[in-house]
Amino acid sequence: MGIASWLLGLGMKTEETAGQMGVRMGTIPLQWPAGVAPDSLIHRLSRDPHKRASIFSKIQTIVVNEGETAVVLEDGVSKGALEPGRYVFEKARGVGSLDILWIKTGQRSIKWGVGNIVSSDGITVSGRGILYVRVVDGVTFNSQVVQGEITFAEVHLQRFLMPRIQSVMRTVMSALPAYALVAEREVFFKAITNNLDTTFGDMGLKIVDLEVMDVNLPPEYRAAIAKETMVGATQGARLLEAQIAAQEAQIAAQAAAQVKLSTGMADVQLLATLQAQGIDPLKLKALEAMQTMAENPAQGGMGMGDAARVGLIGQMAAAAMTPPAQPAQPQPQALPQIQEQPMIAQGAPQPASPQQAPPLQAPSQQAAPPPPAAPSGGEAARVAELEAKLEKLEDRLLDGEISEQMYEKLAGRIEARLAKLSP
Repeated sequence: MGIASWLLGLGMKTEETAGQMGVRMGTIPLQWPAGVAPDSLIHRLSRDPHKRASIFSKIQTIVVNEGETAVVLEDGVSKGALEPGRYVFEKARGVGSLDILWIKTGQRSIKWGVGNIVSSDGITVSGRGILYVRVVDGVTFNSQVVQGEITFAEVHLQRFLMPRIQSVMRTVMSALPAYALVAEREVFFKAITNNLDTTFGDMGLKIVDLEVMDVNLPPEYRAAIAKETMVGATQGARLLEAQIAAQEAQIAAQAAAQVKLSTGMADVQLLATLQAQGIDPLKLKALEAMQTMAENPAQGGMGMGDAARVGLIGQMAAAAMTPPAQPAQPQPQALPQIQEQPMIAQGAPQPASPQQAPPLQAPSQQAAPPPPAAPSGGEAARVAELEAKLEKLEDRLLDGEISEQMYEKLAGRIEARLAKLSP
């Protein structure tokens, strides 16, 4: 076991020695060693001559891994930044010294918090959250933030940035109303990023995201906001109910109007059918009224007897169904004939015969035509009734209860009956 352990240790020492010789000769590349300064954001090229190429070596190999950038310094002056990859530098004989600074470029979280800020509407507020940033310019970050530090942890970056973040937060939060800080997070985020982008850009940093964990408002203000929200929700619900009720009433009104229109159309069609069959609708209505009267006798002692009532109703029904008598057309009467006496000369003796000559009718005068007979009382009432129906039909047309075709059809029939009755 002793010899094996000795040989194993000898092998490890030999490998380490060979590695150191490779580094010294420049054949093994230099990079950020794994496990070295894990909490630091930067790593510098070691000053130990055994961990870097010898001054007698002509090359220096550098490796930059993913998530890193390397700033090259020659005699303390920045020559630029290297992206991830493998690089070989050739040394000029006896000229200057080469230095490398590795910087982590991954996303970093910076906690922030501010308090006792008076918003634009006079409310005292406070807030806290997390700001996420990353390095986008290694040369600027080295000159403005690192500034020659050997190690630079995330907590050092937070201490460095906190005064700037708090200054911007106070400026933005005091310019917005308290309600906007709670309800309009997008506006708050844009205002913060717009103010911090320029400041962070001058340090080689870029804002990735902003998280507002909490904005503290006075309890009284929160209660007022909650009450206003509840009132608005209640009013919205009432408005919605009123709109629904109005829509239901409108639909019911439209349905009632449609039913009325349909009923009116049916009545008009029934009226036209009855008239086409020679049935007077008014007499039919009178019969329906008399039927109702017969089915519902008068209550009380003042009513007439059943037999008398039945007889009266029968007489009324017979009178209603009996068509009106057509008055006899007056015959034209002949006008009395005009008799002319013969002309007798003055001084001539009169004839002795007591009998006179037969009267002669004047040939120039003919019998005058008889005057137009005036309508009787029954015909005048019928004409007035038809004219009233025609006016009602026009009113229903104007009210939209019947169509123009139906109006023309019914009006034509009424006008035809009027033509028959008119002399």
